Amino acid sequence: MKPIERRTARLPFDAEIDLRRTRGMKYQVTVRDFSPEGCSINLVDRVELDEIIWIKFPGLESLEADVCWTRDFVAGVEFRKPLHPSVFAMLLERQKAA
Repeated sequence: MKPIERRTARLPFDAEIDLRRTRGMKYQVTVRDFSPEGCSINLVDRVELDEIIWIKFPGLESLEADVCWTRDFVAGVEFRKPLHPSVFAMLLERQKAA
């Protein structure tokens, strides 16, 4: 498998978020690492490569994302619209306080 080239490094992150799939199925997943451009998540149901999903961090609108890679019940996603740096920083601070 070809290594994934990222624009910025991902930081460790541990938070429960909502994931919604095109078919309307919604469930909670755990974010493993995080950057303004995307994240990797632990899943309860496998997703497909190139599938479009929506993830929702508490207090934010849902983010549309593309599944870039999958490995069993873990997937890497790229946000279609990267997070603003101040929003990213706020989410990191919330996670540290939890």
